[in-house]
Amino acid sequence: MNEGVPNISVNVDVTNPGQFLACCGLLELAHRLCPGAEGWFEGSAFHISGSMGLDRILEQFIAADIRSSLSPEELRSLARLLSKEKDALTEIERAEKTRLQRMWRIERLRLGKPFDIWLDWWRDDRGERTDLKTWAAKQMVAEMAGLMFAIVRRQISRRPAPDCGLFFESNDDSLPFNFDSDLCRTGNARDAGFSADTLGFKSSYRPLLELLAFIALQRFHPTSFSGGKLFVYCAWGVPLPPPVAAAAASGAISVPPQRRYGFALFNRTKYMKAFLPATAIEEFQQTSRLLTGGIRSVPAKRGARFVAREP
Repeated sequence: MNEGVPNISVNVDVTNPGQFLACCGLLELAHRLCPGAEGWFEGSAFHISGSMGLDRILEQFIAADIRSSLSPEELRSLARLLSKEKDALTEIERAEKTRLQRMWRIERLRLGKPFDIWLDWWRDDRGERTDLKTWAAKQMVAEMAGLMFAIVRRQISRRPAPDCGLFFESNDDSLPFNFDSDLCRTGNARDAGFSADTLGFKSSYRPLLELLAFIALQRFHPTSFSGGKLFVYCAWGVPLPPPVAAAAASGAISVPPQRRYGFALFNRTKYMKAFLPATAIEEFQQTSRLLTGGIRSVPAKRGARFVAREP
């Protein structure tokens, strides 16, 4: 364990699940570059020690690439076939669509060197969506991630990485994963009288936050209550490497000082979801007990299956 002297410190709102996960994703990147890196939460900050600086990590990040296990040609063909009316498909096209959909159900994204991270947490071993998948069934996750990655690369290339920070905003014409709960703070469709998603309205979002949270979810898994209606994560307070920090974040192990938070998902449309702001577990506990069905974890496809104690 490091001595707890940070060389990276980031301001964070731990009641925002997206910001919490983005910090976990940053720790994952730091650990891949410097295997001794450890991270921890303290007040309104997240610290990393034993790592290179934030600017170096982000420079390495934007120099990498992110690719699907399907080729660009396969993804384009699948998108075309999905958008075509079923009755208009030829027999050959139907067979090709079936083949590509079978491949798509086991799609993985790879963040390239020097990180070499494979990502597939949004599908289980049967190819079914997991509880924390927020985008619609026909949305191409590789395209979404690629567009956000391009925005981050342009932004950081223009300005020194520390000046950009982790949570800079973008108005580019692309879609977030909606892990950032600040996107839900301004009200929902019922409040406004219409659905912004349905009408195609777009607002600014934070692409680096979304990408880092997306990367974090491969290892860091909030614990799921009542079949995916509620989720709990823990902000740990001592320096830990990612393998141990992930267990602490899920609540599988207790690492005092440790703060627990619960959040739910918001149904943006019939098919798309978003992370809502989290509440400290002391306030959240009464609500969670009203829901029956016990709790379970949201495990990695190839990782350990953690079961946490009910708070």
